[in-house]
Amino acid sequence: MTALRRTLCIAVVFAVGLSGGSAAAAPAGWDHPGYDAEDSYYNPGESVINANTIAKLTKRWSVTLRKHEGSCGGFGAPIVTGGRVVATDQLGISAYQASTGAPAWSFNWPDPGDADTAVLAASGSTVIAANGDCNSNSDPDGSLRALDLTTGKVRWWVDSDMPIYTVVVDKGMVVVSGESPSDEQAVVAYRVADGKQAWRKVDYEGSSVSANGYVLVNKGNTTSAVSVTTGAPLWTKPSLWQAKAATPNADRFLVTNGTAMSAIKATTGAVLWTAPNKASDLLATDGRRIYRMDDHTAEALDINSGRTLWSRALPAEGAQPIRAGGLLYTGGPVLSPTSGAVLNQAKPLAGRQIPTGGHLYTVKEGTLSNFAP
Repeated sequence: MTALRRTLCIAVVFAVGLSGGSAAAAPAGWDHPGYDAEDSYYNPGESVINANTIAKLTKRWSVTLRKHEGSCGGFGAPIVTGGRVVATDQLGISAYQASTGAPAWSFNWPDPGDADTAVLAASGSTVIAANGDCNSNSDPDGSLRALDLTTGKVRWWVDSDMPIYTVVVDKGMVVVSGESPSDEQAVVAYRVADGKQAWRKVDYEGSSVSANGYVLVNKGNTTSAVSVTTGAPLWTKPSLWQAKAATPNADRFLVTNGTAMSAIKATTGAVLWTAPNKASDLLATDGRRIYRMDDHTAEALDINSGRTLWSRALPAEGAQPIRAGGLLYTGGPVLSPTSGAVLNQAKPLAGRQIPTGGHLYTVKEGTLSNFAP
């Protein structure tokens, strides 16, 4: 399982270069790494950027994210919420006005040289940042901070003895998991409102996917679905599954056992189908199809059977697939989600991408940009 280690900060003033013109307000949101707590990477509300307008995208503004020599953190996936774009940088976290790119606030790690890239998510007016340190292999630590979306001020923070490898925010809760040679493996839940611990499960490993308030946790060779609010189990199965995504309506988890991908019913754990050799960390789903990336190939599977519907070779290694506005973003060519056909576009889009509110936000090589038709 890929470790997702994160880091946190202390509020300070901003310093950033701004260029370009202004764009229309973009109030729509993308408040989790994968759009929603299901990590579906599917934005059903986007309609402005579509097959007819993708070739007309124009840069509205761009900012240079803050850099720091010796930093072990970097430029992760931003979120868009409350009219703001919140992005990680090499000093910490910075927020910008979504419509203009004007800086709103910045937040610095206590030690940027020992703070890795944070995972961000929003719950109402609270930004959650989860990360860990970089310089200890035997006894790494983790950290959680809750920031005010408007001001960037710290509402609460939790320093964790264990590093944080997975994080999910849902139903007013933050659920994390991790372990190290000197720390017991555990899944721990905190309340977004005040950072108080709600429950803890020792010897369990968690995931970064929630299906309507339930997350999958592993213990030994078993998998359980537990409530993010109480930790109470809904079901347990004698299978070792790792959740990679859930459908937008939260009726099924998409899981892997290392080689195969399976769809399991979220409420019972019943296996609906298994697709051999289709495991992937890069998945998206709109509830009709599953989009997966495999090196230089993008493909779509039928949600009801796991059958391959189409496959498309890409000119370069594919990135996280994203589905929005009748388009499938691949980190390169934009494809038709129904056929895999390459759609006409002005040029390939690179970097981390977020299509929402009629705008496409990208982070590439330390630059945050806003594009719109």
